[in-house]
Amino acid sequence: MPAKKKLLVILGAGSSAEQGFPIASDLDGEVRQWARDYVKRLGRDPIESLSAQTHADYFNLLWSNRENYSADLSSELKSFTEPRTAPNYERVLGDLHVLMNAVLAKPYGDPIFKWIPQADVFASLKIRPDSTDLDGHASGKVFHAIQGQLHYLCARIATRIRDCSRRFELELENDRGTAAFNPYQRLLTTLTEQFSVGVYNLNHDTVALNALPNAFVGFDRQRGAFQPTQILSRKQWDFLYHLHGSVHHRIRVGSREQEHDDFGLKVVWHDDLSQTGDGEDWEDIKDVRLAADGKRILPTSLVTGGLKLDQLQEEPFLTLYSVLTHHAYQADAILIGGYGFADPHINAVIHQVLRSKAVGRRRPPVLVVTRRLQGAPTAKRHDPWINALGQTLRVPPVTFRAPEHLAQRQWTELPETMTTAGFERSMHAPVAIWNGGFQTAETRLEDIVKWLRGESHALDHGVRKSTRRVK
Repeated sequence: MPAKKKLLVILGAGSSAEQGFPIASDLDGEVRQWARDYVKRLGRDPIESLSAQTHADYFNLLWSNRENYSADLSSELKSFTEPRTAPNYERVLGDLHVLMNAVLAKPYGDPIFKWIPQADVFASLKIRPDSTDLDGHASGKVFHAIQGQLHYLCARIATRIRDCSRRFELELENDRGTAAFNPYQRLLTTLTEQFSVGVYNLNHDTVALNALPNAFVGFDRQRGAFQPTQILSRKQWDFLYHLHGSVHHRIRVGSREQEHDDFGLKVVWHDDLSQTGDGEDWEDIKDVRLAADGKRILPTSLVTGGLKLDQLQEEPFLTLYSVLTHHAYQADAILIGGYGFADPHINAVIHQVLRSKAVGRRRPPVLVVTRRLQGAPTAKRHDPWINALGQTLRVPPVTFRAPEHLAQRQWTELPETMTTAGFERSMHAPVAIWNGGFQTAETRLEDIVKWLRGESHALDHGVRKSTRRVK
């Protein structure tokens, strides 16, 4: 019996949206409000100084900075600039990390970062870099104020996703929410029957883990210990790796003695999400650590924000990211679900692997699962998502066609709106898009499996429901 082909699955936030989890645009507004709430709370604390430095809403200042960046540009230039500069909560959390380092004075700071606090918006608030004595009572206030807001926001995000996961699992236990989850689960379980499947989950939630409960997660789920040796030596494709962290992660101190082999912080796995309490049960954030280049990075159980590469330099993220490229080169096919193509470190791996394999005429088929029930056909889209998809997957967006338009050579002659939320495939490379989302993708499982096996014309027919078991 021939060995199963290897299928690499990459899951983004959109893959869990139909299960009731927030997507990035939902969190944008929530995180902005949490930032305001944090500053208001400080204002009611009699212990805190009433200085502008400690009460500035740094997150929303940085958000406004991004909003205003393109204000004086023409519409044409805005369309070029805003996809990479427009504010979202992850970019601004990254800016907050940078600003936290920028306000450090000699010898703690960085010579290029010191220019940042000279911006007019900070000068108007009389905010300047801290004095040299970072730990002094009258100094370090700006650094600690920014760190405090960053700490608070990251903790709120972790709590938000963990609470959603608890509710999601409770609903499944009580036979609620199954109408949305069952199609998702059937999609993944059928793929594991047809392929050797390895999943890189960029989400923090538990949806994929509930669909594949026996997958290897890189931790001993009973003892909680991370298992890097097993990850690096593992030949089986039966894993589910949470590359950006999981709600099952918690930070623990191995040892407080510097001479001890287990000195320092570490992330462990905690299988039981039902615990609640006073915050001691789930430690998601610790005080800043000093990176090798002198940068201050906030250790978190969930990797979020615009400095992900810096956050990935600690375990378990370092090992998980190191094996992603290995698995991408091994993959015979790739399925990307609900991903916004907004993580450069992920995009770079996919892009380089597809380039190398294309040169050797071994380019794997790729299926992108997204949810877009109406709008222009892909060939007529000019939004940031499709542009990032095209660049990452090395495919011109204008080459995509729905089955009913395969004979149409000129993209300009395609209709202005899609008639169905079905498949579109590129005429240039083995890349296809399913626009119906995860819930309806399982109705086309037979076609999906054929496409991922390399049958290039598997999607070249009209919309039809397929409930036959895949052979």
